[in-house]
Amino acid sequence: MKEKKLDVKQKSVRVKELKNYGSSLRPLYTIAVEIEISVGESPDTLHKMFTDTGLITRETIPFDVVSNFRGSADNKPFYSARIVHEGLTKKYEVAARDTGGFLRTRINYEPVVYPEELRLTHPAEFSRLNIEVEEWELHNYKHYFMLLIASKRYESVDMWVRREKGLGGEEAASEFTVLRVDLAESELKARKVPCPWYLERISIFKDVDLKEEVRRKIEVG
Repeated sequence: MKEKKLDVKQKSVRVKELKNYGSSLRPLYTIAVEIEISVGESPDTLHKMFTDTGLITRETIPFDVVSNFRGSADNKPFYSARIVHEGLTKKYEVAARDTGGFLRTRINYEPVVYPEELRLTHPAEFSRLNIEVEEWELHNYKHYFMLLIASKRYESVDMWVRREKGLGGEEAASEFTVLRVDLAESELKARKVPCPWYLERISIFKDVDLKEEVRRKIEVG
């Protein structure tokens, strides 16, 4: 069955950083991109679709101890959401607790789930369990270490999904969902699309090739 694609109301793609921290012979680019897309469907619909694409999994929201992988550089949780569970609105969160490790080669993080009654329930199961997601965000920050040498290589993904109202005009009373994604990757050896795995899994929009649009922005940036 052909997968459903969503109509886009508004879209913007912006290069936030494009800098070579290496040399012309041995380039080491840091590239950061911001994407913002508005659609009519609810945050819950996007959540279900991104679960189907493989974005919302134990790979991006771990339930076991992981190394050199946390929510964000400034310690945001892997995932947080406002959900409706058994008729009650609740704040759900998967935080990353530093459990130590070999500082120069590995740092371990333990996922901690709140609230307690949902500690065994992964967000990928929400749809099956009839848990509605009213708004949500996802944060992944992966940093890399070379043997005995701290590397500056990292991948960073921050995503927010919110329901908002029109600001004026005929659509002032209408509501729409805004998806904002910040992608960044360092020590790239060429001008490349950062974090392409994530871009592939959020590409659920009609007539929009996100990887190609980001690639073109980087080429002219």
